[in-house]
Amino acid sequence: MAALAAVVILSAGFSLSAAAEAEKPAPKKSVRVVEIVLRGEVEEQREMDSPFAPGRALLRDFTGSIRKAAKDDAVKAILLRLEMPTLGLARVQELIDALAEFKAAKKKVYCYLPACGNGDYLVACQADKVCAPPGAMLMLTGLVGEATFIKGLLDWAGIQADMLHFGKHKSAADTLTRDSMSDENRQVLNELLDDLYGQFVGIIAKGRGLPEAKVRETIDLGPFSANQARTFRVIDDVAYFDQFLDAMGKELGGKVDLVKDYHSLGSKTPDLSELNIFTLFASLKPKPDIPVNDKPKVVVLFASGMILWAKPAFGLGGVITASEMHKLFEKIRDDATVKAVVLRIDSPGGSALVSDLIWREVALTRKAGKQVVASMGNVAASGGYYIAMGADAVVAQPGTITGSIGVVGGKLVLRGLYDKIGVKCEILTRGKNAAVFSDYAPFSDTERERVKALMGEVYNDFVHKAAEGRQMADDKMRELATGRVWTGRAAKEVGLVDALGGLKEAYELAVERAGLKGKDAQPVILPREKNFFEALLGSLGEAFQPRLPGLPLRERVLPCAQVLEALRRENVLTLMPYFIEVR
Repeated sequence: MAALAAVVILSAGFSLSAAAEAEKPAPKKSVRVVEIVLRGEVEEQREMDSPFAPGRALLRDFTGSIRKAAKDDAVKAILLRLEMPTLGLARVQELIDALAEFKAAKKKVYCYLPACGNGDYLVACQADKVCAPPGAMLMLTGLVGEATFIKGLLDWAGIQADMLHFGKHKSAADTLTRDSMSDENRQVLNELLDDLYGQFVGIIAKGRGLPEAKVRETIDLGPFSANQARTFRVIDDVAYFDQFLDAMGKELGGKVDLVKDYHSLGSKTPDLSELNIFTLFASLKPKPDIPVNDKPKVVVLFASGMILWAKPAFGLGGVITASEMHKLFEKIRDDATVKAVVLRIDSPGGSALVSDLIWREVALTRKAGKQVVASMGNVAASGGYYIAMGADAVVAQPGTITGSIGVVGGKLVLRGLYDKIGVKCEILTRGKNAAVFSDYAPFSDTERERVKALMGEVYNDFVHKAAEGRQMADDKMRELATGRVWTGRAAKEVGLVDALGGLKEAYELAVERAGLKGKDAQPVILPREKNFFEALLGSLGEAFQPRLPGLPLRERVLPCAQVLEALRRENVLTLMPYFIEVR
């Protein structure tokens, strides 16, 4: 039959190759889909850019990719792949805002969930269709707030924490001095969880098109297998990834062409093929932190981590220091082309002194004629709020943790530990309070009075500056300055922040306040990322600080270690009462 068909075709005047071509199906149209993969820690800023491998994407890379794709006519959809990223509610809300802009451009959002926790599920809910593989587990269980206390550990080691605080809710020292939560802070933490859970449920209800009461009922049934999640409308479909891509292609009208690393397309990395001593020294040539040109600029200045006088010898997470912030703010003030600053804060606080010095840098920058807008990330509380309160405007996400206006201080008494290990110490003094911060004995009555007076002055200064910054009477601010924490939504209601939104909204506000709206303003990000060679030869110790291993205990021990490190260096802290992770 094949031979006969060939003869017939040939006799009709067609070539064999043309006939075969005619029988082929028409090629499928290619549909461009941007793939956004979220896994691990999604950070605000990094210190070093490596030429050997793609650097870990930052929050602004993801939000920027989404907004860029919204305006890219070649992009028809976004595919979110969520693999248990660590985000925090405020960063989740930043992503949600960006996805809302993408959907407003009449484009589709799809989501594939190999694994899922509470926070990343909120991102998934923004998708038009959510799919999981058959073996997936969706850990949608609601929010949990945990406060860790190490008094028992200190007692066992023979260590006494002799602490004082101003503000009835200023309970950062409770971690060291109690083995359970105080009634006042239990009430505040419950109120905080109520607010966060209300936002959590509201985001799911809106994204999934369900009544809030139904969402609460569903959450109480979690966690879910993939099939259970589909039954309860937590997701839309159960399929393997290739099957999901095929289904997406049918909806979009073509074969899916996944675009990976969309945020880095067009970026250049150092050429290592001709690496020699000359290129090495050329790479070490100091580069300007702020580009040298005549364009008006808006600087986005990142301040992430504990606020301390200096970076510890061993890495205990991110650190904000007075010296680094002074250098950056000074460069900003000295550059006439910089018209505004967005101070992006993600910090639970720390040193009262360093917080005040950074507040002064903000004040001097405003005095120099630059607009300063504070943008709050996951946390900007206590010292983190202190450095924000002097800005022209403060912007926070509804889920930001902020406030905690109060002071805590004291010292660790190691006498019991010394006795256990056979260490003896004799102290000779000149001056009644000479041994006030000795670790060999608790405060005497007179020492305690002097420390209390010192802390009272720091607290009063904190309250006054907060009131001044918020244009509020001192007495009114004192009612809020009990050390309690607020969500960004609640903080706006009581007047501690001006507007709700993310980094984009803060940047746009800075542009507007600087009179640059409609003009070609150049964004500049500080601190500038070091290139590989700068980090290797210029500041090796800082760029490669060792981290504690990722053990389950690390989540509880690291915040406590940061508090102890801060107390070791300074005795008066503006530190929020607990470390909060939404999970």
